[in-house]
This record gives sequence, C-alpha cells and structure tokens, in this order.
Amino acid sequence: MIQFNDITRQTFLTEFWQKKPLILRNALPDFDSNISAEELAGLSLEEEVESRIVIQKSDQDYQLLKGPFTTETYKTLPDTQWTLLIQGVDRLLPEVSDLLNDFDFLPRWRIDDIMVSYAVTGGNVGPHFDHYDVFLLQAAGQRHWELTSQDCNINNYIQGVDLRLMKRFRVEEKYTLQKGDILYLPPKWGHHGIALDDECMTYSIGYRTYQGQELWDSFGEHLSEMGLFKALYQDPTWSENLNPGEITQTACDQAQQLLQRILNEPKQIKTWFGRFATQLDQVAIQQLPEPLSEAEIPSIEEFSSALYSEIGLTKDPVCRFAYAKIEDDTTQATTQLYINGVIWNTFGASPDFLTQLANQSFFTQEELLLASKQSENLALLFDLWKLQYLVFIE
Repeated sequence: MIQFNDITRQTFLTEFWQKKPLILRNALPDFDSNISAEELAGLSLEEEVESRIVIQKSDQDYQLLKGPFTTETYKTLPDTQWTLLIQGVDRLLPEVSDLLNDFDFLPRWRIDDIMVSYAVTGGNVGPHFDHYDVFLLQAAGQRHWELTSQDCNINNYIQGVDLRLMKRFRVEEKYTLQKGDILYLPPKWGHHGIALDDECMTYSIGYRTYQGQELWDSFGEHLSEMGLFKALYQDPTWSENLNPGEITQTACDQAQQLLQRILNEPKQIKTWFGRFATQLDQVAIQQLPEPLSEAEIPSIEEFSSALYSEIGLTKDPVCRFAYAKIEDDTTQATTQLYINGVIWNTFGASPDFLTQLANQSFFTQEELLLASKQSENLALLFDLWKLQYLVFIE
C-alpha cells in the first residue's frame, strides 16, 4: 500500500484528489520494476500492443513514431532524448497489474490503465497537460519534473507538432523523483518530465475521465437497449393567441420535466452508471480472453473438485468488475454485478460473495471453497471461469 507519509489517505482524498499535485517521497519503498527496458522494447514489436516513441529534435520540435516497431527501429535512435511508451501494460503482464492493489484507496473501476515509459538521458514527451488524474511512479532511474497550473487550455498548443505540447510553460514547481517516489497530478496541470539517466522508467497509473456529452449519450443508449422511458411528451395548455411557428418556454418546460423525471430515478441512474463505469474501450475488447470451447469445458462437479487442488483464481486484467446496491420500491436493496459494461447474471449468488468478487483481484483456495459451499456462488464462478474472466493461479 502507498505510504502517504506526513498526511493521511483521507487528507489526500479531501484536499488533493482532483484539486492539486502532491509529491509522495518513498511512497513504495520496496518497489522494484517488474519489467526491464529490453522487455518493454520487446512488447513494442507486437502488433496488438499500443506503443509510441517520442524523439526530441530541438527545443519545440518533437517527432512521434507509432508502433509496432522492429529491431531496426532501435538501431536508428539517437543516443539521447528519446522515450518509449507502452499503453495498457497492466493488461499484458500480471506482475504489473498487481501494482493496482496498492491503489485500492480509490475505486478500481475509475482506473484506465498503466502506461510504462522508458527514457534515455534527456528523454521526454514535451510539456503538456492531460484531462485525467494520474499517479507517476518512478520505477527506476531519475526523472526531473516541472509543473504549472497556468495556460492549460487548447489555445496554448504548439502548431504543426504531432503531440499536443504547450507553447507557453511557466514553471511553478520543480521536483526530482527517485525510485519509489510518486507524483500525483490532477486534471489540467501542465507537466514536463525529463530523464536524468539511461535507466529512467516511469509507471503512469491513469484514471478515466468522463465528459458530460459522453455520459448523456451513454445514458440514452442504455435506456434504448433496456426498452425504458416510453413516457410521452405532453403539451402545455396552449394560448388561443399563439404564434404557430414559435417554440414557447412552456413547451420547453414540458420537455425538460419529462427528461428530469427519468434523471430523478435513482435506480435507473445507478443501473446505467454501473454499466458505463465498467465498459471497455475498443483496444481492451480486442484483448479479452478466448472463452473455453465446448470440448474444453468439464462438468461443474469437476470444476468444483479442481478448487480443492488449485492455489486459487485470479481475474483477467482486461476485465472490469463492479457492483451496486439497487433499492426497489420496498426499499430492499439487491446487489447488482457489472462486468465489462454488462449487467451480469449472478445465478442468485449471495450479496457478500458479489461484493467480494468485485472488490478482490484474486481469490485464495480457502475463500473459494468457502464461497462454493453455496451452489449459486459456484455457478457464477463456473460461468466466469468458462469465459476465462477468472483463471486458475499458476
């Protein structure tokens, strides 16, 4: 778990999260990078991996290369001032995915992915700002960071460069990070990180950002898919002296009240948001595991027996799990499970098991044997294992 040193986790959540940057010295004191620069370069050769190389040519001139790369690519790179970036490494390597357990003081469904970058001396991706929260963990080597809260807007981009770099960058804070240090940045804080050696590796734990338009579109799609919100628009009382071409305020008020009615239904909002928060992007969808074929699926009894001999089960790192307590008209709450944007069939599994399933990234043999005593829990486990959303720990 991350060490917050002089502040509490609650202080961070109250005073810093999405508000202002924070440096956490020696936040993960025993951290060692689970991936080498050579292994990272190897990933960049693969077609299904999203990779980039950024080369700084002069003060405001950067070249962006997009993978997959070849071994020849690396032979042509300069000795200094280049950076390799690999997106979604947590989906590719379980040992990197395990790092997310250290960030469970925030909802797991808020996390986007872990990007890992390697840079030689002077390597950087230019001064820029993002629209999402990010924890920048120094995994190896050293990186010097400069920060600013000024001019973080779309009118401050350098024209003619493939990257969205800030033209004006007024440095307000400076920090040098060592291995195990973390820099937290909220959205729209300008930052510029420069590698100070040839061992510089940074893990960027990024969180999803939601635009209002994205939420609105998704909610409408949810209502359509579920066949909900069939209420009809009702006209206001018209004046006998109306103008036949005018859209009146009273007509707009009627439409607004109709829309407000569905927005004021907590059950519908929570049901939709669970789907929205766990949906996968297109890259992640392509990375979902192949389900077992009919020939590979044993009986549920054989699966149950295997639980006694296996270490445990772990989630596929691509999958996104969450749950919500949904109250019905009698104020009794049911636990709804969401996986990858779908309201999941729970087979009647117990609420305690559903919350455990959403909260934990892996399950020990002891936990599985206890849960599987209830046949409904076992049915859900079997269903997720057949899809390979849960796999036996090797």
